[in-house]
Parts: sequence; C-alpha cells; structure tokens
Amino acid sequence: MYELEQNYFSLLTTRAELKSVVDVTDSILSNWSYLNSEKIKNYYFQNQYALRDDMKTILASRPYFNSKQMYFNSLINSGLILKIENEELRNDLEEIYDVLTFKYDYGSANSEKITAWFNSKMIQNKTMNQEKVFNENYDFELYKYLSDRRRTEVGRLYGIENTTEKLKKVIEKVKREGLF
Repeated sequence: MYELEQNYFSLLTTRAELKSVVDVTDSILSNWSYLNSEKIKNYYFQNQYALRDDMKTILASRPYFNSKQMYFNSLINSGLILKIENEELRNDLEEIYDVLTFKYDYGSANSEKITAWFNSKMIQNKTMNQEKVFNENYDFELYKYLSDRRRTEVGRLYGIENTTEKLKKVIEKVKREGLF
C-alpha cells in the first residue's frame, strides 16, 4: 500500500510541475511579440518548476516522474497479480504499472532542441549570457520548439491526470476490499 500511495503523491507533484510548465509556456507563446528574458523570469518565478534561474533551464526543463516500481515488479514477477480475483482491479494495476514505467519519458527531444538552440546562439554570439542571447535572438525556430514542447507537455499532463485518478480509486478499493 505504501508504494501505491508514494506513486500517487509523486504523480500529484509531477502534475503540479507540469501545470507550471504549461502555464509558463502559454504565457511565453501568447506574449511572444513583446517578450524579453526579464518578463519570462518574473512569470517563471511566480510559477516555479525548476531549480535554476537561467533562461535555458527555464525554457527547456521538464519535470520527471520517478515511479516506485518494486511493488508492481514483485506482483508481476512472482505471479501474485494473477491471484487478484477482482479482474477490474487486476487490469487497473497492470495499466497503472505500464503507465508508470513506460509512458512518461516522451517529449525530451523538445527540451533537447531548445537547449541546442541556446547553445548554438551562445557560440554564434560568443557569449555565455543567456538572457542576452534570448533577447537578441529569439525567433520562429525557438517559438516552434516551445509550441511543440507545450503540445507534448499538455499530453503528458492529461495522461498523468488520468493515471492519478485511476490510482486514487485503486488505493481506495485496496484499502476497502484488500488485494487478494
């Protein structure tokens, strides 16, 4: 039960961080024509989701979900999952396991493109000042990368919200009825 609850709380944390990523990205995209690094940083600090304050991190960082898998691995590898008589509960646990272990890693390519954009502009402009690089070089290419990132993160957010709700119901059911 402990591991199920830990995954639930981790999903809640990741969901909050993803909402912040989407909110900040929405603000950037909707204010693109009159934007600068200071405005982005101010909005970012109000909706903080990363640990650093450089522009590359603000625009490219994405929250990761660290799932606790020992419980699920034990259920599956030992065959105990097959002893769960409630078929709906068993199917829900298998689906949650699949989602927690495989489905939240996509989208990192968008962050890598944003990071590469910054790195190339820093070299091109011969400066390490990321705010200056952003203010003087933000362009349609970066806009597209941020748009792609937003679309991917909204998809991740939707998946995490659904999994969070399903996991909450599974936890309640296991507490009420037991697992076996």
